[in-house]
Amino acid sequence: MLFLQKPISLAQLDLFILNIPRKEVFVSGIGKRVHKVALIVRWTDLEGNIGYGEASCRPDPYFSAEFTEGAKILIEQFITPHLKAQQTYGEVLKVLNRVRGWNFTKAAVEYAMHDLIAKRDGETIFDDWGRTPQENVPIGISIGILPDLPAYERIIQQSISDGFRRLKFKISPGFPTAVSDLMYSYRDQAYMSFDANGTFHVKDLDSLEQFLRFDHAIEQPFPPHRYDILRQAKERFPQLKICFDEEVSGLGDLIKLHALGVIDELNIKPGRVGGLYQSIQIANYGQQHGIPCWVGGMFETGIGRAMNLQVAAHLPNAVAHDLSTPARYFERGIVKEPLVMDADGFISLTQAKRVAVDKVAFEGFRV
Repeated sequence: MLFLQKPISLAQLDLFILNIPRKEVFVSGIGKRVHKVALIVRWTDLEGNIGYGEASCRPDPYFSAEFTEGAKILIEQFITPHLKAQQTYGEVLKVLNRVRGWNFTKAAVEYAMHDLIAKRDGETIFDDWGRTPQENVPIGISIGILPDLPAYERIIQQSISDGFRRLKFKISPGFPTAVSDLMYSYRDQAYMSFDANGTFHVKDLDSLEQFLRFDHAIEQPFPPHRYDILRQAKERFPQLKICFDEEVSGLGDLIKLHALGVIDELNIKPGRVGGLYQSIQIANYGQQHGIPCWVGGMFETGIGRAMNLQVAAHLPNAVAHDLSTPARYFERGIVKEPLVMDADGFISLTQAKRVAVDKVAFEGFRV
């Protein structure tokens, strides 16, 4: 890609940890989230141009091995010292690739560099991709585990009314059948999907069966790399379709799962797979081999969400992407012009390409 030859200088790389209160507690199979803890990378070049990137890992190592404080230390000790005052985009990627794992962290550095170049030159890595982007990106909503049936009915009706193109529910072993029955009754009004965050084991397969009637891929039902559980589930339920998430941290993981014949769909989280360049390679493989791909999020601020939307705009066959606006989760964001979803469930690409940081809000959330 020609974009890899783009020159970039570095005067300073600043790291900030923000703590942003959520509007509501979000519950998944991993646990509860009351605040969003975000690591923000600010890249300043020798001419004073600035770019921002977000590491969307959790503050704990329960989704992946990465966590916010560790990400900050890794950048300070193992990335920044190896960056030069003058280099190319591709040379920076080589520095990042020396680090094994820590994809969310490496992606944040790439995002900041990319954001600076996009603002400086008006060009992006997507210009080299050879795909025509959608101007309007279809948006889905990720719904946490709720306390009772009425709460589910309220959120389903509200989400449909708001225009979301897909409703994705967090599930875990022992999920109430009455709730999935309720969801099934709305199947003609919205695309329903499910995300287990790797919480189902062999003993839980009876509880998983209730979701098969929707005939949609279930996202990461089993713990990453537990192929033994996946094999038993496939033998018991040949109709089971799997959408992978946590298990795919790079192109090699996708190639392996495809070779095993067990992947039906892929949630590409650009941070989880290591950034923009890696996301493009993975999406290309998916297209070449008939594996549907869509973009998921990690409850990013407007900085990270805008970057994810730019990737999502280049996946035109997706039903929707888990990229609802940060305003749904946070009372106040950190960008000047918050992203807005229209009544039909779309966010425009134009919005995602003009994100600017609200410095007052940014400083107010600094830890």
